[in-house]
Amino acid sequence: MLEMKAARETVSSHISTETTHHFDVALHAAAKTSLESMAELRQAVFECVDCLRVAEVGPVQMILAMKACALDSSGRYRPEGDEYPASNVDMLLDQIVRWSIIKYYDSIA
Repeated sequence: MLEMKAARETVSSHISTETTHHFDVALHAAAKTSLESMAELRQAVFECVDCLRVAEVGPVQMILAMKACALDSSGRYRPEGDEYPASNVDMLLDQIVRWSIIKYYDSIA
């Protein structure tokens, strides 16, 4: 509790109201955009997993297929002006695998 109080005092002493407002706006915009894009990605992962389940692909092969799908995505789709390197996909692989496993086993029940 005391650490947060001291941290808040540091912010108010050293960062202007205008600067914190800019931070507030940027943070909330990023959170909103991230939530929307992550929900869209989750839905796309679920659709892929549904296709693999219908094809009776086993769980290990499904995970490997989803990893390959994600890693190969930059080669299949590269929008003009895309400023994000393909290596950024690596940051999402763990989440894609989690969603894939959840959907795969949810489909069985």
